[in-house]
Amino acid sequence: MAREQRGIQSLEVGGELLLALARSPSAMALKDLAKAAGMSPSKAHPYLVSWSKLQLVEQDPVTGRYDLGEQALRLGLTAIQRINPVRTALDELRQIEVDARCSTAIAVWANMGPTIIHFMEADYPLNVYLRSGTVLSLANTAAGNVFAAYMPESIVAAALADDHHRFAGRPEPTTLADIQAMIAKVRELGISRSIGQAVPGVNSICAPVFDASGKIALAISLMRPGTKSDADPQGEMARMVKATAARISERLGHGGAGRP
Repeated sequence: MAREQRGIQSLEVGGELLLALARSPSAMALKDLAKAAGMSPSKAHPYLVSWSKLQLVEQDPVTGRYDLGEQALRLGLTAIQRINPVRTALDELRQIEVDARCSTAIAVWANMGPTIIHFMEADYPLNVYLRSGTVLSLANTAAGNVFAAYMPESIVAAALADDHHRFAGRPEPTTLADIQAMIAKVRELGISRSIGQAVPGVNSICAPVFDASGKIALAISLMRPGTKSDADPQGEMARMVKATAARISERLGHGGAGRP
């Protein structure tokens, strides 16, 4: 039998704090974070000081709560971007960014829900506050609608409980029953549309990308200012995003986008 490799126990212990933060839907107080990591607050604090120096953890100066820091986000995004579906999608989107003068975005399902991992703004100003790491509302964004339509229902239902914390989320609670009609429409068209819904004056059309097993791998969005007619489900943007998603899905081994 292979010998177990020797590690550094203190790093493994301290790493439980990072894992506990990653599992939490929001920032945590010291006592709650320590409890989640299976240690006392006095034991957890020195680790948090070290993680803070490395920018893996940050502490809110007002509330004192801890959350994952900039470098933790960078590590996570880098790991996601090295997954083959993302590289494939980036290859396909580069030509759209040049030819169609559309802003583009790639979103994946991360631990907090639909999350932007790539956003490229067109030459003209779009005035949309999106960046890598932005977590999107399932109910009120085009990409969120796509994930709501194609992720397992149990996961979507659980995620909706925190939808008001996400970008473009509304304060009113949203249930799966509330968005069933939207889900049916997305599945019918193979795309979702946000017509000035998340950002006034900006239309977004999003399509799902499926992997070889038929599961949704990511969602790609095209965005540009315009009128409601610009977001026609049979229009130029819709055709472009569906065709692009189909090519990416095919490169990932799927039989055809829109047929999970």
